[in-house]
Amino acid sequence: MKNSLLKKFSFITIRFLICLFGYNFVYASSPFEVPTLEVLGSEEWVKAKVKTYPELEWLLDSNVQHTQEGTVEQFPHSWSQKLRNAHYPEFERTILSLVCLYLINDGSKEAYERFTVLQSSSEKLTYASFKRLHSFAQEIIQNDLSQLQLLEINLILGDMGKTQVAHEKSKIYKISEADHDLFLDKCLKKCPQIFPTFQLLTPSHQEQLKRTKGLVHLGHVTHVEGGPEILEKLKNSTILRNNPRGFDFEILTHICDVSAARGHENNAGSKVMTENTFKTIEVIKEALHYLSNHSEQEALKHYLSQRASWLGINLSFDEEYTVARIGAMMRLYTKEDGKILQEAFSQIKPKMKSTLLAELNPLIIRQERTPTYIPAVLVNLMSAYTKQELSREDSIHQCVTKGVPLIAEILHAYRHNKANIPYNINLTLNFNKIAGQLRDNVELAENNNFTIDPQGNVELVQS
Repeated sequence: MKNSLLKKFSFITIRFLICLFGYNFVYASSPFEVPTLEVLGSEEWVKAKVKTYPELEWLLDSNVQHTQEGTVEQFPHSWSQKLRNAHYPEFERTILSLVCLYLINDGSKEAYERFTVLQSSSEKLTYASFKRLHSFAQEIIQNDLSQLQLLEINLILGDMGKTQVAHEKSKIYKISEADHDLFLDKCLKKCPQIFPTFQLLTPSHQEQLKRTKGLVHLGHVTHVEGGPEILEKLKNSTILRNNPRGFDFEILTHICDVSAARGHENNAGSKVMTENTFKTIEVIKEALHYLSNHSEQEALKHYLSQRASWLGINLSFDEEYTVARIGAMMRLYTKEDGKILQEAFSQIKPKMKSTLLAELNPLIIRQERTPTYIPAVLVNLMSAYTKQELSREDSIHQCVTKGVPLIAEILHAYRHNKANIPYNINLTLNFNKIAGQLRDNVELAENNNFTIDPQGNVELVQS
């Protein structure tokens, strides 16, 4: 009893000191400071982050659900390998997101070269775009170290729904959400105390992080993973009108998260935040702020019109919007790829095309949770075809004529109660397992036998 009272007193004392001196978090050994580029990403720096944020330990676990996009390679400079003698993909991605935050915040030529070191010359983010990204970050951070550290914390908490530890801690609060984005939103509303770092934030900083959670999934918007309904919560909130910079805080967090998306393959820099990816995020930002004075469908059309223009697609009918959506999910950007995409789509048989338009038309409003990881299925499948030494044209063609119909058939069967479990608007269909299966075996794309487990995970079953 005495020990519990002492712990409670110590916690209250820490909170008092935080409020008194204005820090939103206290380091174990020193005040928060911006690392030099020499220190950033070093083993000592990573160890300090793990010591500061207990939640990072939760990612150093083989039970963490990792994203199946790309490959899982163990490389010599893996941070988790050095710390735990094992490679933990989500830990690599999270730490790299923090590194990318500081490279963007730095904005120098040296930081740019490090940020883009893994990018090919044909796709490389330009220095001019990196400087725009730096300027955008400065508008949000405004030399306020608490905002910089709050971005760190936001990035770390964003991955907690993938950890077994967080799910175990939330069980006593009756939270059993499989979708890791929705999981965090529910936890911050119902049991934020399970996150030690969040507990050490001031009330105003806690509220700042809570404010944008659950409003919109920026990844879903980027790849048009749902219809106009994915913008409904954001539209109904007042943040775009009353606190646009507060919403841009979440966009900057998303940029850092996306920048680290292939950190499990190589953590030396950002493979993903290329020129095309950055210009896409700029268009997303514009479309979402456009939403403040327009409907959800108008904002989604506004975004799709830009994606379609890059691909040379003229938007008139549902079919063109569906093809533009597929292009966004496949991460295609050029008119050359757009021509291949349209030619491949035109070769799909009428009956299947009808199913595709019914299940993948982005303008249909659906009262259901957005299916996740469908873009990862298509990206992995296209990459697998490329590794078979197919040309880019043939890889796109195979992906459109085999991968897209497979997804549509699964969605159609599930939505029409022909799957192994009944249709449930409150269940998130998760295609992450299929993304891994098709990455390793493209032949499975010809097989539409599948099962869905109670958590919504979809898996192909060999005939």
